[in-house]
Amino acid sequence: MGADPVAQLLSDPRFKGLPITWEVTSEGYDAIRRAWLTHVHAEEVLFRPFTEDEFKTQMQVMLSVFTDDCVMEVVPAGKRWEGREQVAEFYRVFLSSLHGMQWVPQALVIGPQGVLDVVNMTGKLVKEFAGLKEIGAQVHLQWVIHFPWVPHAGKFKGEVIYSIRPL
Repeated sequence: MGADPVAQLLSDPRFKGLPITWEVTSEGYDAIRRAWLTHVHAEEVLFRPFTEDEFKTQMQVMLSVFTDDCVMEVVPAGKRWEGREQVAEFYRVFLSSLHGMQWVPQALVIGPQGVLDVVNMTGKLVKEFAGLKEIGAQVHLQWVIHFPWVPHAGKFKGEVIYSIRPL
């Protein structure tokens, strides 16, 4: 039998570095999965009408799984919110821009680098948001969102929306 192909590939200088060689234990996987589910559950509570107290409570939960220096980025729009205060403001603007939001998961990958989430999102645009300008229109988008994991912190660095495309 020949040499181990994975070992050969990982010895190639192109594949050196943490993102390729990170290991994950079942406990580490569970921590990443639980943090993502905690965040998503709190976020989905805010897809329905909410009070200011509910917003503050759910934001505490959502941000509890993010590092203090977290970043929210909508790459195609060139928009970035840095730090917990700005990320909370992102959510305030995002949630008030779309009414009747629904998210339908399409794919989910959980690994040592974090979570990659592909969702179909629908809602009515009630004010401009991240390049969306057709106020009053029903929005049908597919979002590809990366939640980068910071192993030593046991939290996500935030969210990076890499792609938004109409459905």
